Amino acid sequence: MCRWMVWVIVAISSVTGGPVRPQEQEPSDSETARAISFDLASDFLVVVEGQAGSLRGLKFIVDTGATRSVIDRKVAARLRLKRHSGRIMNFDRYIPGEWAEVPELRMGPLRAQDIRVTVVNLAEYSEFAKSIDGIIGLDLLTRSEKFTIDYANKRLYFEPLASGTHHPVPGCFVVPIVVQGFAMRLGVDTGSSDILLYGDRLKKRPVKVRTEGEPKTVMMGRLKGEQVTLPGVRIGGREEAITAVMIDGNDERIMAGLDGYLGVASLHAKRIEFDFARMLLHWE
Repeated sequence: MCRWMVWVIVAISSVTGGPVRPQEQEPSDSETARAISFDLASDFLVVVEGQAGSLRGLKFIVDTGATRSVIDRKVAARLRLKRHSGRIMNFDRYIPGEWAEVPELRMGPLRAQDIRVTVVNLAEYSEFAKSIDGIIGLDLLTRSEKFTIDYANKRLYFEPLASGTHHPVPGCFVVPIVVQGFAMRLGVDTGSSDILLYGDRLKKRPVKVRTEGEPKTVMMGRLKGEQVTLPGVRIGGREEAITAVMIDGNDERIMAGLDGYLGVASLHAKRIEFDFARMLLHWE
């Protein structure tokens, strides 16, 4: 079961969110909206060209599941960046990591100067990262008022900030869903192809969540999960049965209030809009 696993690098310090709302309108075609093309890797990963420091034409994955942007160690070496040791959250545990300040990070109309990024050897985390130079996280994406992923036309649309200053970077872009009458909060993750739920946290709820059929054991890198069918799930629309992967989470104090992640590929949407001003997700 192949998937992108680098989103788990970033520790989530806070969660905010709003309702998931289906939308059928086209992205804004006003003069303030800008667009760039992207490639779709493995049917769900959004890959764009970007710039780090003086290096142009780099390949970045756009990942709303990452709080902080990431560059590969080979990029940091080419830029001769001074790196500092630290700890990085790797989903359910801390591992040694590095961080550095990049003089400039750019993707399309989005640009940040002297931005602090995580530095890792991306190839150690995923088979998809062999030709990838980095990950664009929420720290750069929130420098737009809204951004839209148009999967049908492989275009990203950005709406510039109305105030001229970027929004506070959330620990995660969180939306509510309802599972069998119970409200849950999931981080929206363009870097994942599945819906992942913290099974150990669900077991602590007063009412047991029902599943259908036999669970299937799946591996996600070093992590083991159980793929199950959950009936009675509402994600911004009608109630239906979904396929989700149950995994054990880490210390609840680190990801307080988060029940799992919503991989946007599971929505089978043609277009998804992230509204950072109101923290709302629109999709069709």
